Amino acid sequence: MAVSKLILNNFSLLQSLPDDLLENLGKQSNLVEVPRRKVVMEKNQTAHSLGLLVDGRLQGVDMTLDGREAGLYFIEPNDFFGELSVIDLQPATEFVISLTTSRFLMIPSITIRQLIEQSPQIATVINMRLARRLRESMQQRTLLTMPSPIQRVCAQLIQMTTGEQVVIYAPTHQEIAIMINTTRETVTRVFQKLQNSGIVAREGSSLHIKKLKHLTLLASGEKKEE
Repeated sequence: MAVSKLILNNFSLLQSLPDDLLENLGKQSNLVEVPRRKVVMEKNQTAHSLGLLVDGRLQGVDMTLDGREAGLYFIEPNDFFGELSVIDLQPATEFVISLTTSRFLMIPSITIRQLIEQSPQIATVINMRLARRLRESMQQRTLLTMPSPIQRVCAQLIQMTTGEQVVIYAPTHQEIAIMINTTRETVTRVFQKLQNSGIVAREGSSLHIKKLKHLTLLASGEKKEE
């Protein structure tokens, strides 16, 4: 079934395209809905399509040698995934799973590569995304060297914070746990201390950072937990 031009136009990646190209792109795109915990991109398999998340939340994960999930990054609505495999035609280096019921578009790789050649704006957006993901990966490796769970939790929250000091659609404690290589129970204890100290506050699905400086000091180890 063809995808509406209105849906395609919601993605910043595609907003530079004229209407006729969007109409044609819609005919080549598929809208997929998956339940929670569904694998939507397999590791070691070449991605034949670029995924664009309409709603829900996805996470890039890998497996440790002892079989545990290791979280790598989150994918939020309006973001895309599978771009590295689409560009270099090599197998994906991680799994992508759905954290909630999610809907995403799948656009064939060959179509995306043609758009990259035709549109400097699309090439720029994808290149910026690749650069951002590389930086996120480097930050995550640094975060995992921090000695205490509270440092890792605080650093993870800072990485996810927007300019308004808000973590929109805050992840669950389990989702954070697999990002920082600890247990859900440990993350829960850290959050209880942060909330009791008024450093963070949950409002609906968002997490508000009330004392960013305090959180930063805890992440750096300059201030010890109380």
